[in-house]
Amino acid sequence: MNYLLQANIGLILFYAFYKLLYTRDTLFTSRRSILIISLVMPFILPLIDIRQWMESQDSMIMMTNFYYSSVLPEIIVGASNNSIGNTPLIISECIWYIYIIGVIMLSIRLMIQTGSIINMIKKSKWETINGIRVKRIENSSGPFSFFGWIFINKESLKDDEINEVLIHELTHARQKHSIDVLLAEIVNIICWINPFSWLLKREVRQNLEYLADRKVMESGAEAKSYQYHLLGLAYKPHHGLSNNFNISHLKKRIVMMNKKKTNGTGHIKYALFTIPAFALLVAGNISCSSETKKTDDVKENVTSVKSDVSVEIPIKKAATKDEVFMVVEKMPEFPGGMQELIKFLKDNVKYPESAQDKNIQGRVIVQFVVEKDGTPTEFKVLRSVDPDLDKEALRVLGEMPKWKPGMQKGQVVRVKFTVPVTFKLK
Repeated sequence: MNYLLQANIGLILFYAFYKLLYTRDTLFTSRRSILIISLVMPFILPLIDIRQWMESQDSMIMMTNFYYSSVLPEIIVGASNNSIGNTPLIISECIWYIYIIGVIMLSIRLMIQTGSIINMIKKSKWETINGIRVKRIENSSGPFSFFGWIFINKESLKDDEINEVLIHELTHARQKHSIDVLLAEIVNIICWINPFSWLLKREVRQNLEYLADRKVMESGAEAKSYQYHLLGLAYKPHHGLSNNFNISHLKKRIVMMNKKKTNGTGHIKYALFTIPAFALLVAGNISCSSETKKTDDVKENVTSVKSDVSVEIPIKKAATKDEVFMVVEKMPEFPGGMQELIKFLKDNVKYPESAQDKNIQGRVIVQFVVEKDGTPTEFKVLRSVDPDLDKEALRVLGEMPKWKPGMQKGQVVRVKFTVPVTFKLK
């Protein structure tokens, strides 16, 4: 679900960039590339973990450790009522089931459409028109193409329309526009619950028609005549998965045909397209990743710590006997790792009844020192909420077993550690 959330956010961002920057020019080939990137990259970027690269850079090792090793994720302790507590889970499951049903139904529709075209390929006979081999269809369906196959009902077209139709559909076939259509369909199935995936699919189809229309105009067709032919074919039925001569949004297509051609300098913005989009998505990947830590907690903890300790990173300085480090090469570790620490706290922290009666909630931030032998000492509340909540957080943290001590330059050292515990009434 976290991955799908990131992918859907990526689709929204890419669609927004596309609509904002690229829908007013006539650089349709470049647009096609951008649209393919917009469909694919939202699913790739969440899989990229730049923390490994960060940790490979010596200058960033310390701050990386501090970011996701020394500060735990928010640990929520709540006084729960079974019926109320289960409500979010039930709602979440319902949404998940609705999503899965939608994916299944749209997948079935795609298979039916594909099967219908394959069946038509098998049954239709080859015919040569103006030197181009096409599949002859007998029904009143408008001309369309699917990969290398072009389907035309010659009897339904006027003599002056046939050549324009052939050039249009041949462009779809030769430039393999069906790949774009199928890719958009698959993305739409995966992200059907996101309205921007439907909008992006529409943009893909529309741009493919712009490309085919431009090819017809470059062949020497008279603009006004071709536009009238488009209007004449606009209401004939067609296959949803194919590239159609009479796709909707004719007004936009006609406007684009009459628009002045964009000069070559317009490609500069396409070269710069991925910079802001990639930056936003990578940033979103870090913040949304289940392994990274909540940004709000990190910022708040760092702010709180500044008044009590110096956040200098001692790399070359040798550790003295009593020196306490804030960040070291190898941070202290709770027995069993972070997940075990979270489990320990969740199992042992009890919401004080006095705080429940007063409806007091909030985040208590506690700092302590992990000694050289792993013993947690010197507990201190950096951010207080209520005396009873502070006391409970200190009590449980004081019962922790010994940790695996931190290491700096191959030496065991004393290290400060920060834990935020949020008390929240459900």
